[in-house]
Amino acid sequence: MAQNVEQQPVTKKKLSWHQINEGVAFGLGNLGHSAFYGALSTYFIVFVTSEMFSGVAPAIANRLIGLITGLVVVIRLAEVVVDPILGNIVDNTETRWGKFKPWQVIGSIISSVLLVVIFSGIFGLAKVNWILFTIVFVILFIILDVFYSLTDVSYWGMVPAISEDSHARGILTALGNFAGTTGWNGLAIVVVPITTYFTFIATGKHTQGPQGWLAFAVIVGIVAVISALFVAFGTSEKHNAIREAAKQKTTIKVVFMGIIKNDQIMWVSLGYLLYSLANVITNGVLFYLFKFVIGKPGEFWIAGAVATAIGFVTS
Repeated sequence: MAQNVEQQPVTKKKLSWHQINEGVAFGLGNLGHSAFYGALSTYFIVFVTSEMFSGVAPAIANRLIGLITGLVVVIRLAEVVVDPILGNIVDNTETRWGKFKPWQVIGSIISSVLLVVIFSGIFGLAKVNWILFTIVFVILFIILDVFYSLTDVSYWGMVPAISEDSHARGILTALGNFAGTTGWNGLAIVVVPITTYFTFIATGKHTQGPQGWLAFAVIVGIVAVISALFVAFGTSEKHNAIREAAKQKTTIKVVFMGIIKNDQIMWVSLGYLLYSLANVITNGVLFYLFKFVIGKPGEFWIAGAVATAIGFVTS
């Protein structure tokens, strides 16, 4: 005769106030981080093609625009190979502050400073010597991208270091994605008001000039650094079972072999690459549509507001 076994109701663990505070601090980290990526991947190209080389001979300006846009594409594709190497560097880092926090602070500060430098047009160097400008720009942009990637890799690598509880890790990831959506789409809301306002302050003209784009980069850089500091001082890296299991040092060769042999990772990576490509292209095309086709760049915030609202619902 079968016995009826009474099942106990499954109760979800309640998060402590400390875990909630850590989750908020971690989520805020991706707010500035995603805003930085949006400024670099989308609006920097807008700045390059519209304002960066004003005052430079058209033939040289076109040559430099082609160089920069091509470089950005090449670096984005190269990240498929470079990011695992940077991940290995982060994974093998050992400091008194942990392995992730130092890269959050160092990476965000260096990349933010360089973001401001390239949005300044390297202080007008192209007008003085465009060949020297080309050399300096390539070096600075590669350094910027490497330190941004170190920040990105260390940020998401912190999830298992903050908590070994799967429920808590899921909440951390969701908060990071939610803040990232806000930071990315929020740029579309503020980019035109910021660039127009600061250009007006500097020149008295209601347009988007180099001064406004420089101010935009400064603001994004400050937000990125503050967000990274929230992660560095608002979370704690814990020595738990997950981290102990992954304590063994890994080589770059092992990392690449692990990725190549894991078809699931390869397909997920391809999906993420296509998603990022579509995101960047869509935002850039929309901006050009509002500015040059519709002739109302001041209404571009509507696209950002709609995208942000959708992000709130789907996150």
